[in-house]
Order: sequence, then C-alpha cells, then structure tokens
Amino acid sequence: MNALLLDYTHSLLEQGLEQGGIGLWREYELAPDEFPSHYFTVEVLVIRSRFPVTHEVIDLFPNLKVIGRLGAGLENIDVDYAESRGIACLRVPEGNAQAVAEHSLGMLLGLLNHLPRAHREIKDGVWRREENKGLELRSCTVGIIGYGVMGSQFARLLAAIGVNVLAYDKYKTGYADAGITESTLEELQQKCDIISLHLPLTEETRYFADHAFFNAFLNPIYFLNTARGPVLQTDALVQAMKAGKVLGAGLDVLEYEKKSFTSLFEGEMPPSLQWLMNQENVVLSPHIAGWTKESFEKMGAGLAAKILAAL
Repeated sequence: MNALLLDYTHSLLEQGLEQGGIGLWREYELAPDEFPSHYFTVEVLVIRSRFPVTHEVIDLFPNLKVIGRLGAGLENIDVDYAESRGIACLRVPEGNAQAVAEHSLGMLLGLLNHLPRAHREIKDGVWRREENKGLELRSCTVGIIGYGVMGSQFARLLAAIGVNVLAYDKYKTGYADAGITESTLEELQQKCDIISLHLPLTEETRYFADHAFFNAFLNPIYFLNTARGPVLQTDALVQAMKAGKVLGAGLDVLEYEKKSFTSLFEGEMPPSLQWLMNQENVVLSPHIAGWTKESFEKMGAGLAAKILAAL
C-alpha cells in the first residue's frame, strides 16, 4: 500500500505512515496531468493546499481509499464526490486549535490596548499615555460564531480568564462548556463587544459577515477572523469601520489570499485591503494563526494516526 504526498509535510507524519506499513512517494511540483502513471495506483493522498482535489483529480486514482489534509479545513477537496466513492476525507483541526486560540487572544489584546499605534508612536518619539488607555478584556462580552474545534478552544481559553463568552452555532445545541452561554446570532448582535469568526468556508458561509451582519449590531464591536478569508466580505468590514460600527479588526486570513495560502494576490491591490493596511486599529497576519512548531508536530502525528485507523 502506498501514499502520495503532494505537499511538504512533517517528519512525524511520514514516520507514522512508514511504521504502519505505508510506502511513500513524494511529488511537490508536478500538476496531476503531468504525474507518471504509477502515481495513480496509490491508496492514499496527502495534501495541504497546493491545488484543489476536484472530482476530476479523484477519478485519476481508482484505488484511492483515503485523502488526508494536513490542516483544519477540507474546502479544497470535493468531499461529497470522494465520499460517494467510499473515500475517507480526513483533517486534523485539533492539531492547531490551541495555536489559533492563542493567536486570536494575542490579536485581541493588541487591539484593546492600541499596541499597533503605541508601537509606531514610540518609534516616532511620541509618548502618549492617556490617548492609548486600554480596555480590559474581562469588561467585555465576547461572541464566538462557530463552536467547532477552533471556536470552542478559543471560548474555553477566554472563559478560563474570566471573560463573559456567548457562543452561536447554527447546527448544534447543548454544546457549551462551563462558563460559556449558548446564544442565538441575534443575541450576540445585541450583547457583544467582540466577535470572533470560526466558520468553515462553504457556499453557505461565504460572505457570512456582510453589510447586513455588521449593521445588525447594537453597539460598536471589535472583530476577529482567523477562519477563512472569504467568510468575511472585506468591503462590508471597511464600511462598518468607517461608520464606527467596528472599532478595530484582527485578520489572520484575507478574502484576497490565494487558495494555496502561499501569497495574497496577483495584480493591483484591492482598495479595501489598501485601506485596512493604512489603519492603526487593524492587526493583520499572513494566515499563521494555526501555524506553530507544536501545531505542525501535532497535525503530522495526528493525521498519520487517522489515516492508519481509516485504512
């Protein structure tokens, strides 16, 4: 039995598969239509984000039993078609949930304490204390939208330090951990000071945070997105910030980044992104919320174990 690795992975993943009796082939450059014929005999594909695994790609592999993604989401795999062929589609969100939670917290604390602006001012020789007075997180109510592996981990981290946390998940009931209150979206929009998105990217969630979403909030909010870029309509966020409905934003993912997550975009910079880059109440990072030394190790070992169990 063989596995084809289509992206660079972690050594713990490779070691785990080999110890389980799986032979490894590696192909990090060629597109599927350029693969040598023996690749198509494999039973396992392992990917990150180099290219989408479409219906057509899946059909190239008649013996395929498992597609494993070294990451949290499956939006670059035609999961419905794969499962119709009896192919298991695996991911490892638990591997980087703690990393995402800590990154989200770091972004949030930076916004509440005006750290981007204060950092720039100190470098410019400006000493402003009153103007940079912060806001304590425990005085705020945080709304978590999407209570999966990522959202629940961030909610538990916040609850552990005494923050009032409300959670909304359209597809769950009876899920909330101690110190967390299950709520409706309308309740979050009435009560929250901070909103953090933790939704997978699907046709239903694309542009979930749009103009109507931001306009429905009773009070101005701080906004975080560490999920997927297209869950947020960037133009809507910019308009909400200009209108004072959003006081600050922390974005680890962007609507405009490539599907491979390797860079932003090609061509002219979108005006909304240019505007965000010029704001001192915006914190941006390059899709690294879940990308730590520890998370890479956990995802590698975890995916190997899941693949062997599925086989």
